[in-house]
Amino acid sequence: MNVDIRVRHGRLNPILLEQLERRIRFTFARFGSRIRRIVAVLEDINGPRGGEDQRCRIEVTMVPSGMIMAEATDNEVASAVGRAVDRVGRRVRDTLNRRRTMRVRTNPRSGKDAMS
Repeated sequence: MNVDIRVRHGRLNPILLEQLERRIRFTFARFGSRIRRIVAVLEDINGPRGGEDQRCRIEVTMVPSGMIMAEATDNEVASAVGRAVDRVGRRVRDTLNRRRTMRVRTNPRSGKDAMS
């Protein structure tokens, strides 16, 4: 799993970047080889004006195909990342559960619907 964190319109403390990457890796570690790549884009929307302007957009590229994205905006970067990671983590989980359910229902080995 390749994790890429990009910062637009500013810089982040290297320690904070390391913590954010660790949070992302921890959340998606259970999905293992089902995730090819994760890109997190962090940006300050309003610049120095302040307010709820820290945005985090996370894009997860799945194996064998598909992309799932979530976005969150908050006052602090860490909070925005946490909310976006939680959202996209739920979407990845739900997508993998749907794929697994579809695979079980149409099991080609049994020759019939596995749910009947």
